[in-house]
Amino acid sequence: MAPPLNIIALISGGKDSLYSILHCIRNGHDVVALANLHPPYKDTSSNGAEQEEDIDSFMYQTIGHSVIPLYETALGIPLYRAPITGGAVDTSRIYRHDYAAEATTTSEGREGDKDEDETESLIPLLRRIMREHPEANAVSAGAILSTYQRTRIENVAGRLGLVPLAWLWMYPTLPPPVERAAVASDAGLLEDMAACGCEARIIKVASGGLDEGVLWGDVASSDGDVRRRIVKGMRRFAAEDLRGAVLGEGGEYETLALDGPGFLWKQRIVVEEREVKVGDGGVGYVRLKGAKCLPKSISTEQDRIGPQDVRRPALLDEKFVNVLGEIQSRGYEDVESTTAVDRQVDWNIETALSESEDTWTISNVTAPEAGPGAGKQMKGIANKLNEIMKSSENMRCGRRGTEDIVFATVLLRSMGDFASINGVYATLFKKPNPPARATVACGDTLPEGVEVMVSVVVDLGPRDMRQALHVQSRSYWAPANIGPYSQAITVPSSPGSRIEDGGGLVYIAGQIPLEPASMEIAEGLSQDAQTWFKNYALHAVLSLQHLWRIGAAMQVDWWLGAVAFLAGEDRIENKARVAWDLWERMHAQGTGEDDEDEQSGLDAWDIKYGRRGDLGSTKPREQALPNFAVAEGSSLVPPFFAVQVSELPRGSDIEWQGLGSRCEQVEVTAEDRNYGQKIQSVVNGSVFLSIEIGEQESESAFETSLKQAMDSRGRDGEPSQAVIYTAYPLPKGLWKGQVVPCKSVWGPRGRRLAAAIALQTKR
Repeated sequence: MAPPLNIIALISGGKDSLYSILHCIRNGHDVVALANLHPPYKDTSSNGAEQEEDIDSFMYQTIGHSVIPLYETALGIPLYRAPITGGAVDTSRIYRHDYAAEATTTSEGREGDKDEDETESLIPLLRRIMREHPEANAVSAGAILSTYQRTRIENVAGRLGLVPLAWLWMYPTLPPPVERAAVASDAGLLEDMAACGCEARIIKVASGGLDEGVLWGDVASSDGDVRRRIVKGMRRFAAEDLRGAVLGEGGEYETLALDGPGFLWKQRIVVEEREVKVGDGGVGYVRLKGAKCLPKSISTEQDRIGPQDVRRPALLDEKFVNVLGEIQSRGYEDVESTTAVDRQVDWNIETALSESEDTWTISNVTAPEAGPGAGKQMKGIANKLNEIMKSSENMRCGRRGTEDIVFATVLLRSMGDFASINGVYATLFKKPNPPARATVACGDTLPEGVEVMVSVVVDLGPRDMRQALHVQSRSYWAPANIGPYSQAITVPSSPGSRIEDGGGLVYIAGQIPLEPASMEIAEGLSQDAQTWFKNYALHAVLSLQHLWRIGAAMQVDWWLGAVAFLAGEDRIENKARVAWDLWERMHAQGTGEDDEDEQSGLDAWDIKYGRRGDLGSTKPREQALPNFAVAEGSSLVPPFFAVQVSELPRGSDIEWQGLGSRCEQVEVTAEDRNYGQKIQSVVNGSVFLSIEIGEQESESAFETSLKQAMDSRGRDGEPSQAVIYTAYPLPKGLWKGQVVPCKSVWGPRGRRLAAAIALQTKR
């Protein structure tokens, strides 16, 4: 188990930032300091300097800032404050590294640059806290649906070496805690706050659905009256995203936290005088006077609430709970696995380049000449990739750089070399949203002398047409990607088109069964004969759920295929059958009907300010994943392969990696050939082929089947992307695409294969 984090909690006084502290403690961590940014002081001719009551900040809540100093006493945690400097200079949803500059001074009294983004105000404040608390290694915030806020905090955290925490991220879309699993609620987060004795008063309203009548109402009251009024009001005025509006994510209202459970709140805050003010456009707020801390009663209900009473979302969505139960009810553990073939392969793998109208693939880049170490070879590969990129000056798309890579496959000989190659790999990507990535260790199936091999997909379209998902904060949603890879990258179907208009191809990173909150393998890894199956089934389901949630956030309509990487030597056939049955069950008609929790990660800042985002449109999903309304044909279970490798990240036993499509229609056909099965998916003007080559008696028979499979492409041109997973040696010159050498390959229903092929061509 990882040691607890020492957290700097960013607080605004609002319900979410204070409630996030409870989750820090609930998850076994320590909060060592509070941090707050307040409005700057302004000069007046009569009274000298006074503080602004509120400022229109895109990033920070400032209403009620005069109460903030009381939190140090109320919580018994040191508080550090600094003024907000600058303004909302960079208003894109994703905070750009090429804009953000390191602060040149850490002086507590610096004036700041008016042209500097207000996000940069956090840098000197956090540095000051880190000097006072050198043990601090994490920072928490209350972001729920705002990519705008989350990515800025992640940017700052990354620059300061802090682990970002966003416990409430995507909370409205997550399965409810067991305590309210049977009660549907649009105000679920507020219900959970109420359950642990929080008090959070509304101090500002700015929505047609709410008026000054709800000011000073407690959104976490035990009677629920204010919550009911909010839901009723938002149903009339927030049709786009009711759950976000009910939580005030679009600025519909703002709150001030005054009390909470005794294990955090040592005293409560009371306000002696309040004055309601009404402004233009239906804005109303409360002016506060005489706020102070008072001791709490000894025998309150709050004192009986402990950290374990803070509700956490369930680990699995309902449909994944159901499919896990179905999988575990079957007797996979009784199936006898076939004996693996110990095949000595003299691999002949060459670097291959393939260019099409919209993509450029660079496959099988190695650098054994750089030396025996994986780190040295990764440096050689990085140099080669940069040199290859320079050659794109003569391409019709114009010069491409590493920032145009949208997906990467990294094959290692040993997962023990991951740290040595990852730092070098990271130097390839200087801007936000690095490519999605799959990393596996192939062991001795890699060519002799090769410690690492890299293949990449380069998008040739305009960079501003892509969409990305790179959540680096730890949460309950899906594993954080604190590193040089994004959860997913979407590229338009055709260069120059918009994803919303013509659909898109969604590259999703490999997913292992990490519990998002702890970033540890869920329930550990078991090889015990009595427990391995239950343990592995959970891992297979959880890692696929991660893939599903990312796909839903990126508005995937249909999977074009998935690969389940399986590690180790034992029970591989059993594990492959489990993965296939899980994949098939998730595509059973009706599994996802009326699944409201699969809506996109709608960003409230886009609703409020009317801006297009970098992560999909502002229109919520109207269908579940998979969206059977777009699919037609003879096979409605997308292609699936299971691939046995040596090791996976974090010692995992399974890793899912998928390719998705945003589309209005996909035509799927399947046919059996003498070499195996071929599935063809036609979508957005592209043809995706999934080809199985059955187990062969000899290498010569494999070569014949491989030639037949390649000839079966028909009229389609040369593939823009081509990947083969195989345990057989490849004849020289026959295969001109990416190679994943592996120990064994499996298809649907546990069929053992000689190879599995994925191709993309233009129709």
